[in-house]
Amino acid sequence: MIVATAGHVDHGKTELVKALTGTDTDRLPEEKARGLSIDLGFAYQTLPDQTPLGFVDVPGHEKFIRNMLAGVGGIDLGLLVVAADDGVMPQTREHFAILDLLGIDRCVVAITKIDRVDDDRILEVQQQVEALLAAAGREDTPVYPVCAPEKTGLDALKTALHQQAHRANGHDTDGYFRMAIDRVFTLKGVGLVVTGMVFDGAAAIDDNLLLSADGLPVRVRGIRAHNEASDRARAGERCAINIAGRGVSEDSVRRGDWLMHTNLHVPTRRIDVDLRVLDAEAKALKHWTPTHLHIGADHLAARVAVLSGGSIAAGDRGLAQLVLARDACVVHGDRFVLRDQSAQRTIAGGHVIDPFSPRRGRARPTRIAAMQAMNRRDPRDALEALTELSETGVPLTAFATSFNLPPARIDAIVESLSLQRVDSQSDEWAFGAARWQGLLERVERAVEDYHVTRPGLAGASLKDIQLALKPHVETPVLEAAIEALTNEDRLGRRGARFHSPAHEIRISEHDRQLWTRASVLLAPQSGSPMSLHQAAEALQVERKVLETSLKAAVQFGEMTSIAKNRYAPASYVAKLGSAAETLAAKNADGYFTVAEYCEQTRTGRNFTIDLLEYFDRLGFTERSGNNRRLRRPAATVFAVDNAGS
Repeated sequence: MIVATAGHVDHGKTELVKALTGTDTDRLPEEKARGLSIDLGFAYQTLPDQTPLGFVDVPGHEKFIRNMLAGVGGIDLGLLVVAADDGVMPQTREHFAILDLLGIDRCVVAITKIDRVDDDRILEVQQQVEALLAAAGREDTPVYPVCAPEKTGLDALKTALHQQAHRANGHDTDGYFRMAIDRVFTLKGVGLVVTGMVFDGAAAIDDNLLLSADGLPVRVRGIRAHNEASDRARAGERCAINIAGRGVSEDSVRRGDWLMHTNLHVPTRRIDVDLRVLDAEAKALKHWTPTHLHIGADHLAARVAVLSGGSIAAGDRGLAQLVLARDACVVHGDRFVLRDQSAQRTIAGGHVIDPFSPRRGRARPTRIAAMQAMNRRDPRDALEALTELSETGVPLTAFATSFNLPPARIDAIVESLSLQRVDSQSDEWAFGAARWQGLLERVERAVEDYHVTRPGLAGASLKDIQLALKPHVETPVLEAAIEALTNEDRLGRRGARFHSPAHEIRISEHDRQLWTRASVLLAPQSGSPMSLHQAAEALQVERKVLETSLKAAVQFGEMTSIAKNRYAPASYVAKLGSAAETLAAKNADGYFTVAEYCEQTRTGRNFTIDLLEYFDRLGFTERSGNNRRLRRPAATVFAVDNAGS
């Protein structure tokens, strides 16, 4: 369990930690000279049952609130210290408010310096403390009068701390590793060391991680947890980790950076949050107020975009978007504190709802509804609410990153909710059952409407359907919906066009015969297909007549327009697509050249270049220099239904 002190300057926090642990947490020469804590101090203690207990001693002076905030994120217990001679003071209130805003629910209060006052004064200060606790709804918080130098009252305080340690809930280590860095230094013979609170996951020696500020990769060379050598760093522990990496030095790492798993390195500058303004504020928090944001161990400038009503009154909560001055890495549920522009007082705080909020439409009703659905502690509840709400599916990659969910956890959640899952190479989407059926019905209606406006055409293309759907549906999702509809015979397919089962178009006998004759020339057993001009000469028809007929065949799904003056039967193009898939599978890296494809298909270079450029436009292949690789399986691109031939 990690305990952080809190309280006004010169109320005896450092002296109390020293009395409890035997460690003087003031390590800087300036702190020794001034008798004043300036930066974070750390002390550790092992209980008789080997339970580790760590202390973060924070500075109490108002000038060093920034340092205080860097040390209290992610702790388990707040130790609020109030001197008996001074009583409750401004930083007592501010520090206590910070603990509250950061969601540190467990707290113990120590009234120090009782040797300097009489019993009546101790009782008076105790009443002040109880009033402070009651105003925050923490009437059950225990209060212990102590005198640290004389050890008076320490046994009772120690017992309380030990009981709290034994009742501490274990931290979840299923997520990816994140540690908020609050100190950076170099040790002779060891190398670069970063220390901080581990918020999520676990890391082991030789693990590969990265630094959030610039994405530099590092390797873990050594770990100390609670000041003891360890083979792992786990969530809920304060750790010192020896790291090494190319270009990484003491100058390249700063307080506020994260040491983190690669999958969590998704920097953002817009964060949707649930925000609470302190009761003590004299005015409402207005839209676009400039603030100082403290999150993890980081500190940066941020504007508050209030999403409803233009302001949030003192003591109230509201939804907001924080627009950051620079990149930050956060996840759902991260607690934060806002201080005013001059950094003189704490004004608000809350927790992150969505780390990846949109640039536009942040206050639209649909966006507000999505934020409210996502504003749940349990990711299963959040995903269930989002999939019930979304007509276009929930992007699972972004959702899993937001909640720090590795693949096994997001898979288990999707399975437990029986969601419809759509996979593609770039992303995955999840739908609730009702929303998925709703999408299928909307696609059907879009095709029916297309027939009404263009009855003479073979059907609607995927792009036609996509343009008709509001809100916009991503291409892989639409492809999956169309595939489901064709599998259920709710839609028919003519090449790259889709039609209602009852839809018919009439093709003249002349065109059918011309298609049949042209197909022999445009889908040869070997060699390249003829060009439009060559085919017209061979068939002894006018070029314009053949072109008009082939364009109609494209609409019907019989033919494919590969390039200007190049046509080929859809079934032949599908065969050439399968050949590309076979060729890519032969090569270890999945890439192939034009020459290799010419040899595979026994076609000429000019035709092959036209064909592969068509494949690129289709999104089937992707060019890299002189090589190509597949972007999608052939089966999802080339599906030919010749029933209407």
